[in-house]
Amino acid sequence: MKEVSDETLRRLVAEVTRELAREPRRPTAGTPAAPAGGVARARGSRAVVTTTGKNQRGIVAKIAQAIADTGGDIVDISQTLVSDYFTMIIVVDASALTVSFADFKSRLEKTVSALGAQCLVMHEDVVEALQRV
Repeated sequence: MKEVSDETLRRLVAEVTRELAREPRRPTAGTPAAPAGGVARARGSRAVVTTTGKNQRGIVAKIAQAIADTGGDIVDISQTLVSDYFTMIIVVDASALTVSFADFKSRLEKTVSALGAQCLVMHEDVVEALQRV
């Protein structure tokens, strides 16, 4: 994976932020319908968490517990093991977080780091904007 300088990352985040501020919110294809008897999830209230590292017993449970402890709800999860290496992508409904998004991200990063793995936590809006860049 190519290393990116802090300055390049700052410019990219600024560009994505400007793009999000400029573009009005509109529904996207594939947005889930309201559940039976419920209200549809507000667009832009999800987080995407990617985790990689050496596999170990209980890693999924510990990460899931860290998400639950902050009020997050896992709506989709995919994991792959290749030899001893673990990769997981989790989509989290962040609409009911009991902490700020920044605190959610920080807590998750600390939990994953304590497991000897790495993670990247991005808000859904950032992921979508990166797809447009």
